[in-house]
Amino acid sequence: MKDIYYNIPIDFERLTGKKEVDKISLETSLRQHLFLLATTALGECKFDETYGSEIWEIDFDLLKSDNSLKELISETLKKSIIKHEKRLELENVEVYVSDHKLGNSVKRRMKKRVSFAIKGLIAETDRSFVFSSCFFVGPLSY
Repeated sequence: MKDIYYNIPIDFERLTGKKEVDKISLETSLRQHLFLLATTALGECKFDETYGSEIWEIDFDLLKSDNSLKELISETLKKSIIKHEKRLELENVEVYVSDHKLGNSVKRRMKKRVSFAIKGLIAETDRSFVFSSCFFVGPLSY
């Protein structure tokens, strides 16, 4: 089973039906796992209370400055990736925060959009790797 990676979410109907489950590449597996780490609240995973990030802790704290948000998100992602994703040798985490209008002309609201880029080397292949994604805080959504 080493070096075989499965798509998230796992298709349990196929699995219990003893059918082939979708396999994915190492890079896709890394992307899925990094997104899961970023969007999982600390303590949400009962078998490992340290799994996830502290991003949810600041979800409703709209008074934080953009620089404070960037620093906190960058640090929590770095800490979580180093601890939980051994397949990646982390080089850098870049975070960008911007205000974003959501909704239509009748009902419009402002949210903070957090974009992040994770750069590193895949330990197994020594190839460079970049993953970028974004989500909104206040309240968190993606």
